[in-house]
Amino acid sequence: MKLIPSEWETSRLTIQDLKESEIPIVQEIYEQGDYVHQWDGGNLDHEYAYRCFTDGDLPPNGTKERYKIQVLALKGTGTIVGILTTYHGYPKAETFYINFLYIDKVYHKQGLGKEVINELLKVLRECNFGEVRASVAIKNWPALRFWTGLGLNTVNGFYGDKVYGADQYANIELIKKF
Repeated sequence: MKLIPSEWETSRLTIQDLKESEIPIVQEIYEQGDYVHQWDGGNLDHEYAYRCFTDGDLPPNGTKERYKIQVLALKGTGTIVGILTTYHGYPKAETFYINFLYIDKVYHKQGLGKEVINELLKVLRECNFGEVRASVAIKNWPALRFWTGLGLNTVNGFYGDKVYGADQYANIELIKKF
């Protein structure tokens, strides 16, 4: 199985595998997104960046070799402005799974997320993946608009609580086939 490159770029960003020295800044960026837990019912993971670097955030029967945590850094300054975590080959070999994408709140609404994903989609086609998937909290309307706007607009399934409620949560898995 071919993996996405350890380093690739867009017009404004360099995307590369996380280095151990970058864990503290990546953890800070991750923690900015704590507000999403109001939509997904999750809890803030104070060891997220370290855990992803050492063990990965793996699916059932997943292996670390197929997992990537990458940083998004501005060209020129090298300032880390985002995180992308992915898994190659789940639930089937030709599937590329986007686990997590977050852009530093200072850089929201500048099109960086769309830029990264549009380039990633090109890379995935070159790597011969058949589809890309992302799971989104149903209550996370901004993320639903983001992903469907980028072509991940086929619903594969719903997972989580069966009924709506303030303390009920579910995700929708979105797919884009190539």
